[in-house]
Amino acid sequence: MKFSLSHGRQVVRFIYLFNYPEGISVEESEKWFFDEHVPAVKKMPGIVRYNTWKGLPPIRMWTFDPYDRFVRLVELVFSGMEDCLSATVRNPELWRSGVEGRPGFRELECLMLDEEPQYNLLKDIPVQQFPYLSNPAKYTSGKMLEDDFDDVIIDVYMFNYNLKVSQTEGEDWYLGHHVREGRISKRLGNKHYQTWKTLKVSEEAGSALKPNRFYRLTELGLPPYALQDPPANAELPAMLAYTQSPFGKVIGEWRNILIDPDKPQDLL
Repeated sequence: MKFSLSHGRQVVRFIYLFNYPEGISVEESEKWFFDEHVPAVKKMPGIVRYNTWKGLPPIRMWTFDPYDRFVRLVELVFSGMEDCLSATVRNPELWRSGVEGRPGFRELECLMLDEEPQYNLLKDIPVQQFPYLSNPAKYTSGKMLEDDFDDVIIDVYMFNYNLKVSQTEGEDWYLGHHVREGRISKRLGNKHYQTWKTLKVSEEAGSALKPNRFYRLTELGLPPYALQDPPANAELPAMLAYTQSPFGKVIGEWRNILIDPDKPQDLL
């Protein structure tokens, strides 16, 4: 059998989160997005899938960055890397920034990914986990939750590592500890927990897109109780106590959005 390397050489997913400028209503901004931006994108060659999800309201679960910072997540999928680059970093007008009172994007964070995740974190065991597989899970005090619910929403987050730690040190903590412990909290049922390593590309001068800014994107499914506030005076549930990195603050920048996976809007 001939060995082949597919990483970054087949279907490419361009993922972006965005919000709109101040001084213009959400209704006007959405009209610009669907009536102007989307039709212009659809003229680009090589598109095989184009979906968007509206961001959900914040939940009580802690995060590095506000859940409602961005209004939409978009997945724009191309048949190959060249078509993806031609439509994105080499096409700055298509991704112009809006200014106050004018339609466009205010903040837009993006990255490029393979079609398949690097790890299905419910099944795969990254090599960074091998030294820690026998480490027991630790919990805070409180009532243990029996998580036999299907996931109903997905927390999509992208991040990079603190410049004071190496990528090897960051991956050791994230893949070796954090996601290993996250998997422990997920039981049987319809669960979702996957991660991708960003495909690094040449960034073009004059483009507002910075697809190399974030190192990873992870999709974490969350059960129904993540959406609910505990009743007043109720006993707090026992929570998994995640291992802290010996290198201190590992995460550099973090962006996220909550979506309902069952409610994509097909833009094609």
